Amino acid sequence: MTLHKQTVAAKLADFQYIGEDLIMGETSLPRLTLAALFCALLLLAYQYLGSDRLEGQIVDDKTGQPVAATVMITDGEGKPLEIEGKHTHVEYLGKRRCYVDGAFSLKARPNRLVVEVRRGLETLSLKTDVDLAQKKSEALTFRVHRWIDMRELGYLSGDTHVHLLSQAESHLQMRAEDLNVLNLLVSDFTNDVEKFTGKLDPVSTPSNAVYVGQEARDWQQGHIVLMRIKQIVQPFAPFGGTFQGRSFPNVVLARALRAARHQGGVATWAHFCNLPGAESPIDIALGLLDAIDLITYDDPTQLPSHWGPWKNSGMSQAEFTVMRAMDLYYQYLNSGFRLPIAAGTDKMGENIPVGSNRLYARFVNTPDYEGWLAGLKAGNGFVTNGPMLTFEVDGKTAGEVMQFSGKRQVKVRATAQSILPFGTLEIVVNGETAAIKRISSQDNPRADGLYSVDLEATVDLQQSSWLAARVAEDPDSKERILPRGLTVFAHTNPVYFLRNGATVRELPSIRYLQKYVKGTIHWLKTGARFATDTEKEEALRLAEQARRIYAELEKNLL
Repeated sequence: MTLHKQTVAAKLADFQYIGEDLIMGETSLPRLTLAALFCALLLLAYQYLGSDRLEGQIVDDKTGQPVAATVMITDGEGKPLEIEGKHTHVEYLGKRRCYVDGAFSLKARPNRLVVEVRRGLETLSLKTDVDLAQKKSEALTFRVHRWIDMRELGYLSGDTHVHLLSQAESHLQMRAEDLNVLNLLVSDFTNDVEKFTGKLDPVSTPSNAVYVGQEARDWQQGHIVLMRIKQIVQPFAPFGGTFQGRSFPNVVLARALRAARHQGGVATWAHFCNLPGAESPIDIALGLLDAIDLITYDDPTQLPSHWGPWKNSGMSQAEFTVMRAMDLYYQYLNSGFRLPIAAGTDKMGENIPVGSNRLYARFVNTPDYEGWLAGLKAGNGFVTNGPMLTFEVDGKTAGEVMQFSGKRQVKVRATAQSILPFGTLEIVVNGETAAIKRISSQDNPRADGLYSVDLEATVDLQQSSWLAARVAEDPDSKERILPRGLTVFAHTNPVYFLRNGATVRELPSIRYLQKYVKGTIHWLKTGARFATDTEKEEALRLAEQARRIYAELEKNLL
């Protein structure tokens, strides 16, 4: 039976008095024997005193090895208990979780604990009620179960967009979230350019790579993520454009994209879901981007936060309609651009875990940072904030290109499995739903705790087409079970089937992107403010090059 601290302290005092009497000779026992007895009594007392402390460890149930995770502990009355030591936290859906590296301790040992353990998307969450009155003083072990191992299946997970963590914090948190690649970005607002080294950070390990890159920002032109750069791309600060009462000259992002590519860097369009920006249709047309980040800050199934390209276009909403990120992405695919997708969190505080949005890329050659980047550029994986997707069309998977002539009938197979509930799995062809399957609430979650659905369909192709699988909630759904109010979402990169070698061409999409560039040119002439006339002329020249590219695409269809 565990003694209370006050009782133990009193007993310890008693032992001290007894020991003093023994050693001072007020007994007939030999002095050495008395001293040994006194030490044994003190040790026993300290053992009782330490019995109020709780030790816990988190292990993988298959390997038995300790693993990093996030932990939340409450007592029998629901009061949160803070673990010992210095550690970082994450606020996840109103619950404050502690990052721990395989083990933790509590100063208190109440009679009852509720322990919640989370570890990314590939491991089932654990919630258990512990009766400490029955556990006495032994340490506790919490075994977490990995339901899928994407690395064994040839994929690495990566987050393109993280801010403000130290490298050591990044490494612990990514391990706790079961993330393989973390791109820690310095920028004009983070005041931490000293983190940049131009190489893989030394904190990296074979399974968890941290690389410090850069975000360049213009609040009207857009934001970009620069990965694997060897030198900081200038200008580093301040940001471009006008935002929240602060105003600086606009910048030409194409300059930074070219500088990064010259260094061997990889570039994505940052948070395309909420800030597609005025320059994105230009840089995509000119082939300066390796991917767009389809999931970041906003929900790609909702309208973006920043309507700048539409508000500043000189056109009415009826003529140039605002699009959701998912639909805007489809316009590029329908215009023949094989544009890969990526994902990031834009983490700047405790309100979202690293890797909450991530890209699973099938690594190329080696399972490391370079292999993940190569997979990103090849467009061979999927983005997700929960579901794991498999997808194939006549045996071909994301990023692959097939040629056909005449008409072609293809067999499509997709699966989605998730620790989070979701509503539908869809097959999308050139932006239109070709097949859909809704999850039955009666059958999910399964006995193993997973939500799962399979979908097979036969699709007739009569023209060049791209096909993809997606998990996307009804845009009118009020269910929000993720940080920042996001719905559960996942989307594969496309598989391309090209008839007679021709790229995908949808006239309405091409014309929409022409309006986008037209709106950008209007803003560049009437609202943009650059530091020099030369930069403004450069911006207009690039826009005109893009306009001609889209015009040529239209001409080839007419």
